[in-house]
Amino acid sequence: MHGAKLLITLGLIILISFPLATAHADGPGHSGTGAAVVSDGGAMSDKVTYSMSGVSMLDKGMAYEGWLANSGNDEKVSTGIMTVLPDGSISHSWNHPDGVDLLALYDTVMITVESVPDDDPAPSEVVAFSNTLPSDLLDPVRELVVGEQAVVPMLQAQISAATGKIGEAQAADTTDALHAATQEAVDIIDTEDGIIALAAKTEELGASVYQAATLALVKDACECVMKSGENVQAWANAAKEDAAAVMAEDDLDTAKVLLNIVNGKLIAAANGNDAASMGGASDAYTHAQKIATFTLPAPTAAVAAPSVGDSYVPAAMQVMLLVALALLIGGCAILHRARRISTEV
Repeated sequence: MHGAKLLITLGLIILISFPLATAHADGPGHSGTGAAVVSDGGAMSDKVTYSMSGVSMLDKGMAYEGWLANSGNDEKVSTGIMTVLPDGSISHSWNHPDGVDLLALYDTVMITVESVPDDDPAPSEVVAFSNTLPSDLLDPVRELVVGEQAVVPMLQAQISAATGKIGEAQAADTTDALHAATQEAVDIIDTEDGIIALAAKTEELGASVYQAATLALVKDACECVMKSGENVQAWANAAKEDAAAVMAEDDLDTAKVLLNIVNGKLIAAANGNDAASMGGASDAYTHAQKIATFTLPAPTAAVAAPSVGDSYVPAAMQVMLLVALALLIGGCAILHRARRISTEV
């Protein structure tokens, strides 16, 4: 009888301790969701903006600090201490003081918990949020927008060059000079590395990332890049056809009027058509940057828990529960049997 009561008591003790052990294993976390996006500040892709909500407040003397990092060489740069507003939101921007292209150098965003003041220039080991972009997403983004020789900056430069030639044609004093400048614009539109070809490459790269993307916001950005590339091709082809009408016109004044149509198509290719919600090369550029959005926390992995919350803890909790149940069942069985025997005697 005494042994049965002991088994039941042990089982109850384990069951009572189970929630406490689980809570201790989970440990305190850092809540919040948001994103970090790279854009142009004073130079190409030299600015990062953090936007978060539902962020847990820290104890006095502690603060969140943003970081950009290169997972390949472990290079890091602080993007500054962040202020959490009373509603749990963070809105924080940082520009690289040297105008460095952030997408070219970094593939990781981190937010750490730091003491204030903090004499250590390196990030602490307490990482509240982090995300590393995969190469199959970041590499096409770099091909699209990183550097003046990237696809979209080259596309923008070619559109600007063609527009400049149309301007020369409109300022011409003779039809021969007008036709010569117009032909140069057509050559820029339709050359091997001209507007049509670069716009097609833009659409192709957007499609390749779309296939690999899993997040809806990334897919949306890819679709904008693809659609903008498609729009630029359509406007460039239309400009080339309209230029053919200019080349066939011998009257100088009439030819200049027709050039206005060509110029309008090239301006649309550069800036899009807001009234028709059609993006151009500038939209392809900004949305290509948005493809490289760092979601916080990363969607593929949760923030690391303290060491007491390692992967063996859930299994240990299950074993404890089974042991407790076994003790309770065994104790009850022994007690029932003892009472039955006592009754029979």
